[in-house]
This record gives sequence, structure tokens and C-alpha cells, in this order.
Amino acid sequence: MSLNQRGFSVYTIISIILFAALVFVLALPNFFNLDKTKNEDDCINNMKLIWVAATDYMKDNLTAFDGDINKLTSTFKKNADLAQGKENKQRSHYLEKRLQCPENKGSKADYIVFSKLIVEDVQGTQKLNYGTIVVCPNLMRYPKHIIPKSFYENMEPTELQNYFIDDLDAINLLAGVDGTRKLNLIKSYIEIWKTDPTALTRIRENNLAIRNQVIPPAEASAM
Repeated sequence: MSLNQRGFSVYTIISIILFAALVFVLALPNFFNLDKTKNEDDCINNMKLIWVAATDYMKDNLTAFDGDINKLTSTFKKNADLAQGKENKQRSHYLEKRLQCPENKGSKADYIVFSKLIVEDVQGTQKLNYGTIVVCPNLMRYPKHIIPKSFYENMEPTELQNYFIDDLDAINLLAGVDGTRKLNLIKSYIEIWKTDPTALTRIRENNLAIRNQVIPPAEASAM
């Protein structure tokens, strides 16, 4: 058996080198952030969880969610134990932990969350019309970090949420890989719903009404 001057066999040295190479290869994605697809999937899953939490919060509390993620992590769900006539002390929060985009890279930026709740009287019965938009804070650099339209198919979306879904999908298709433009268009869209009390009436009369305010007419007509 071949030995070097310190008594190590050639095979031992080769084994050490191969082990070090294996460790390096396994660590490479973490050091250089190569697994973009995983980060993208994780971010989208985070946004789905936040969307569900915010939606449940509005349904249970009959109030719009104000976008504060900490409220979702500190508020218990309304799941009273009717059998015992008291609240279930083991009930969970709307969101079990504060979620952030895996691309934050040291930043503590939260997801942007906009929710709207409209309570309407329909033939003497209260009808809840609500919708939520969740936006990745890193959308400018990662334009694929957006909840896909297909997610909502089994979520029983309301009338208002369906308007949000269609309009956001149009913005996503229009902006494509231009994350900066996509984020700006979505922010403009949200701002209309925040400030215009006639938004729901107008979109009911013309389902493109709000979208056309955000997307330039020439581009809107080409879609």
C-alpha cells in the first residue's frame, strides 16, 4: 500500500478529497442560490397560505383584513367548541408563523396584502362579498412570484375575488417578465379599489372598467 510521508494511504487521501467535493456540490445551491424554482414555489405557497388566512379572517370577523401579517399570526380562528359550550383552547391562529419570500436575502419585507369586504343586503339577507390580493415584495426581481389563476378554481371565490383574479391575470400576462411594471400595475389596481367607492358598481356594469384604468388603452385593446 502506498503511503505518503505522514503515513496516510493514497486511498485515504482520495476519499477525503471526494468527500470534500461531495459536500461542496451539495452546499453549492445554498451558497449561490441556484435553486430558483424551489424559491419560486415556496414563495407562491406562502402567498396561498396568506390568502387563505386573510380570507378566513374576513369571513369570521366580518371585517376587512388591513394587511398586517402579525394580526394573522396572533389572532385565533373562530372555532368555538359548541359541544362543551366554551372556546377550544387548542385552536390555531389564522397563520401559524410569519411568512416571508425566500428571496428576501436578509430583508424583513412582508408580503403586500390587500383585502376588501363588502356586506350587501340581498332580499333582507346579508351577503358577504370579499376578495384578497397577495403580492410578493420581491416581484420586481422575480416576476414569476405570483399566485397562478388555477389556484382559485377550488377555493369558491366570491364575485369580488373573481374580478380580482381576472384582472390580475391580465396584468400578469401583459407585464410578462417585466417585474417592475407588473408590481406598479398591481399597486395602481389596488389603489383604485382602496380609494374609489364606486369601483364595484362600475366593474359590474363593465368587467373591464378597472382593468382599463390601469392598462393603457392601446395595450388593453390588443389583449
